[in-house]
Amino acid sequence: MTRSVSWAMTALLALVLGACGFQLRGLDLGSQRPYPFSSIYIDSSLPVAAEVVALLKQDPRITLLPSANKAEAVLKILSEDKVKEIETINRSGSTNEYRLNYTLTARLLINGEQIGKDIVLRQFRSMTYSDNVILGKGQEEDLLWADMSRNAAQTLLYRLSSNQMVKEAASTAAGVVPPAATKSKAKKNAGSQP
Repeated sequence: MTRSVSWAMTALLALVLGACGFQLRGLDLGSQRPYPFSSIYIDSSLPVAAEVVALLKQDPRITLLPSANKAEAVLKILSEDKVKEIETINRSGSTNEYRLNYTLTARLLINGEQIGKDIVLRQFRSMTYSDNVILGKGQEEDLLWADMSRNAAQTLLYRLSSNQMVKEAASTAAGVVPPAATKSKAKKNAGSQP
């Protein structure tokens, strides 16, 4: 009797959640924009590279390659900076709150040509602090850094599939120079002539 009630409640819960539009979080390729490449090499030994690789492995449209030689695209993760600053202090001059600043810088190359400018992603989190719970606050800080790293990896992949990135990749592949680059070359050439 208890087992049948349990199954009935589970079925009812699934029906209610399904009716309101709830779905489990996961990779939905139908709503994800395509990347301007089909194979990629991740050029980095930084910890965030593992997050990026794990996310790309979930996408069957992308082939991860072990070297840059045969890859259509190369993602260079240039830096991953973590800075911890004092945000507030209490009346006795002790730290009351820290601000954790995370910055990720990456560059996309397709067929050896840089696409767009370097991608710079910044995130921050505030963390309260107390000398009474040092161990717990150390664990909280580690979790916050890991969360920012994971979010940065997701945002980086979102940026790689952005409309602007796709347009620049297409124009580079077609040999079309973006208007801004044409103007800067014209200024450079005009300045170098006697």
